[in-house]
Amino acid sequence: MCYCFRICARSRRNLSFSHPWGLAMLVSSIMQKPVVIQADANVKYALDKMRESGRRMLPVVDADGRVVGLFSTLSVIGHLVPDYIVSGDLDDIPYAPDFGLLRKHFDAVKDLPVSQLMVEPPFFIKPEESLLSAAAALVTHAMFDCVLVNDSDHRLVGIITSSDVLEQLRSMPKDASHAG
Repeated sequence: MCYCFRICARSRRNLSFSHPWGLAMLVSSIMQKPVVIQADANVKYALDKMRESGRRMLPVVDADGRVVGLFSTLSVIGHLVPDYIVSGDLDDIPYAPDFGLLRKHFDAVKDLPVSQLMVEPPFFIKPEESLLSAAAALVTHAMFDCVLVNDSDHRLVGIITSSDVLEQLRSMPKDASHAG
């Protein structure tokens, strides 16, 4: 197992890795401006905002800009599929008619505040951390396709996705990526 993944497996928050030769690309240079949602916004509004921004996950923030959770399309779907299907009690799911069941469940959750469907944010990194730190955080917290970047006051300042990391590596000159 790679050394950085062993370290990640032991840590839950504020992962920090630096390049051994001091040639680290900083998170602040590749992070995107986050698209956020307020905790009291309803699910339908949040889904519209996600569609407009092309995101599948939105950080949920309080009035001070501090992250209180993550809202995702998967968290909505998790509330639509009946427990008896997820538990495995129904053997032939491909042949189970839903008779509008998913739509009925969607209608029941679309007006709820996102705070009722969000999950707690699992981790944060700092703008001064390295690209390796962001990649390690993405691997360690694989169910999320983003890393939240916060400042010293714990306010959200950016977001990095796995696509951002890969795009940065793809566009990096070959001689800049020779270390380690």
